[in-house]
Amino acid sequence: MNQNHYVEDWLSAVAESNRTEGKYIENIVAFAEFARERGQDFYSIVDVWRKVKASSINEREEFLDVWMDLVRSFHTQLKRKYAPLVIKNFLATTKSFLKFWDIPVRVRLPRHACVIYHNRDITKEELRQILTFASPRDRVIWLVMAESGMRVSTAINMRYGQIREDVEADKIPMRIMLPSASLKDHVGDRWSFIGEDGVRELKEYLRRRLPLDDDELVFASEKPGKVVGDQFSVSSLSIKFSRIVKKLGLAKPRGADQKKPKSVRQHCLRKYFRNNIRVEQAYRKFWEGRGLGSDEHYISRDVEKHRRKYREGYPYLRIYDIEPMIRREDIESIVEARVKERLAQRKEEQTQEIQTLKRDLEKIEPLVQWARGFETEKEMQQFLSDMQNAATVITKSKTGKEESYISTEFPVDLLNEIRQISAKKGMGVTEFTVRAVKEMMEKDLKKTKDQNQSSS
Repeated sequence: MNQNHYVEDWLSAVAESNRTEGKYIENIVAFAEFARERGQDFYSIVDVWRKVKASSINEREEFLDVWMDLVRSFHTQLKRKYAPLVIKNFLATTKSFLKFWDIPVRVRLPRHACVIYHNRDITKEELRQILTFASPRDRVIWLVMAESGMRVSTAINMRYGQIREDVEADKIPMRIMLPSASLKDHVGDRWSFIGEDGVRELKEYLRRRLPLDDDELVFASEKPGKVVGDQFSVSSLSIKFSRIVKKLGLAKPRGADQKKPKSVRQHCLRKYFRNNIRVEQAYRKFWEGRGLGSDEHYISRDVEKHRRKYREGYPYLRIYDIEPMIRREDIESIVEARVKERLAQRKEEQTQEIQTLKRDLEKIEPLVQWARGFETEKEMQQFLSDMQNAATVITKSKTGKEESYISTEFPVDLLNEIRQISAKKGMGVTEFTVRAVKEMMEKDLKKTKDQNQSSS
């Protein structure tokens, strides 16, 4: 921003936090840019006023008319783009600057500034869905916001020193210190708490970040080197929240041009805290960082009493009825169970394969025993060759249907040999012969099949 010391001095006097200062700069730059487009230099307005106020009445009136016309035109332009409360903030910033430097340019603020696009109540189930689709860092931020009531700017700029004491002491609910400079309202230092779910998720996130110094940010950028300034912005996180809401179909853009805010926005997390924590109003406002009025003087400052009050109200605030997200030990347990299940399944499959092989062996056992009746493999091959030479196929017809039979005429010496072998096996000659022929034919069929495959 092309500002001079007048703007810097004004900001130093009126801005009580970095967030407020950033918003004032954004608003005053918008007015300065509008004035530049109309041929006026806003950054020299203090020097010009000091010259003309000592001049003639006509010059003073001309100066005031020019700048009041600019303010009215600026107001008209804002109406085309923004809601009434946003317009009021822009004009209030300009008014604050002019008043600080005693420049009598009248700035009229909207009398009935109101919220047009309200955030609706968000349910626990919707919150669970949003947290499920969030990145690990964003899930922790949004869960901390929902459980503590913090504004998003306060949450993302949280320093480790604000939580170190309770993190290292393993206290639940865990206290989060809220310095006055981090709060929007004009209040002193405060604190809030997060419960079991928030503590578990925050510690899991910190496990990859520790050790941290007290002045280091708790939440790091997911894209190192691409962040402008010390920390990622509220708007960047808001965009990610909006994308998840759109993906889940929880809300749609509003307005005739479909460009107005959705009914489910990041601020709904703070609203969720306000609507669900069951505790006296003064304690809730204290944790939210809001003004307490006369209660400011009477509310207890005993941290343990606050912790006890929060613990009593937490069951109504808690987003998950049971453990919400799979922890590391849960994942390891699931993997171990799956491995054991797979090993047991494989063992059962191997047992079935062994049983099948046993049954197949039982079927061929007689043939194995027959083959063992020969002294040598050559003797068995000679016997099968003699059998093949002696066997002939005869086709006969019975009742008009042709059937094939194997007829064998063995030499006397071969027949005597068959009788001796079959006797050793405890078989009849016919049974033994049938088995031998079957073996011979199966062998020939296999040989023929192999030859056909090799020739093709």
